Amino acid sequence: MWVFSALTICSMLIYGIVLTVLPKQYQVTSNKQLDTNTEILVSKLQSMRYEEAVNEIYNFCIQNNSTAILSDDNETLTFGEIKSEAFTVATSSIATTVTFSDSKTEYALVVSSLSQTADIILSLMLRFLPVVFAIILLLSSVSAFICSRVIVSPIAKISQISKRMTSLDMTWKCDIESNDEIGVLASSLNTMASRLQETMEELTNANRQLTDDVEKCKTLEEQRRNFFSAVSHELKTPLTILKGQIENMILGYGDYQNHEKYLPEALKATEDIEHLVKEIIAISKMESMDLEDTLQEVSLKQTVNDTIQTILPLAQDKDIQIHHNINTDMVLSVNPNLWNKALSNIIGNAVRHSPCGNDVFVTFQSYDNRNTLIIENTGASIPEADLPHMFTPFYRADKSRNKATGGSGLGLYIVKTIFDLHGMTYLIKNTEQGVAFFLYLNADKPQIGLRL
Repeated sequence: MWVFSALTICSMLIYGIVLTVLPKQYQVTSNKQLDTNTEILVSKLQSMRYEEAVNEIYNFCIQNNSTAILSDDNETLTFGEIKSEAFTVATSSIATTVTFSDSKTEYALVVSSLSQTADIILSLMLRFLPVVFAIILLLSSVSAFICSRVIVSPIAKISQISKRMTSLDMTWKCDIESNDEIGVLASSLNTMASRLQETMEELTNANRQLTDDVEKCKTLEEQRRNFFSAVSHELKTPLTILKGQIENMILGYGDYQNHEKYLPEALKATEDIEHLVKEIIAISKMESMDLEDTLQEVSLKQTVNDTIQTILPLAQDKDIQIHHNINTDMVLSVNPNLWNKALSNIIGNAVRHSPCGNDVFVTFQSYDNRNTLIIENTGASIPEADLPHMFTPFYRADKSRNKATGGSGLGLYIVKTIFDLHGMTYLIKNTEQGVAFFLYLNADKPQIGLRL
């Protein structure tokens, strides 16, 4: 509407200016032309005889749509068609004197223009004013429509897109294609939106990662607090027992006078505390060590066989058969000491928690389309509610917390720490025969930091 109104008003103003100026300007130009032609005529007449001059003046009037009066003291000659209203429509008159070559008489020459062209032009322009106004309206409408489609519509679309950008909505594409500044602007908006979208995704991922890291830190901090709380609890009981035994032996209360009976018990409690402290120190060292500098290539088959030989006396005491089948030449890049410690804990747990006379199987096979070391004991199972907590420090499925059956509760936590350091994944679950530990292996160098 603004473009339509502006074009209509401007066109009407231009037409009004032309309507006012053109007739007047034409009249001025016509008068100047008549003056010039009259001067030329007078210069010609000066060299003509009277008879020749009459014909020349007559032709001049015809050519210039004018009238002329040539007079002296005796006669007056009129040239051109003079009507009663001729002098009322005369736009200009020029009076001069002229003499001829064959006479000394001075004649008066009056030339008058009879042209009504300026008035006709004005009349025609006024007559066609409605038609011109209609044409102006039509052209203004068409121009406004084209302008709105070509210029205003893309700008309006870009304006809508900019509003969506302010609300961080980048799910759009400015499909304006042109070679002018608007097309360049649309292309720049698309590029900027794409880069903003990438930046927002990076920020979102970074924020998600930061959130995950914060949650991990909170989890680790909570685990650390729980660990130290459990450590204090695990140490408190044997220390209390040890302190009571020593005090009673020193004071000689009752049966505690028999030092030969209670000193071995005190020594056993001291050894349990020492063992627990050593395991805690080992865990602390493992969590802070730089594993990359200690990695070595070891044979899976050889290390498993060596570990079984170490645990074999314990199995023989319980009449437990260890069946192992490791038919592979796989070589692992591990810390040898930690690797042997983890294997010893897993296979030792399988023997320790199997009832007498049962079997333990150590096999290497493809499981879930991955190379897997499986250690399975028979004749025992773990309550399903306890399985998610088996790698928690000091957690024991045996609620009696009997050292003879449950251990210190750090064995599987040490295993978890070692395998986490090596980037290995693992799983423990019940099977039809008993309980199985699955360790997924990769012959390549492990990626430190991967977790289950």
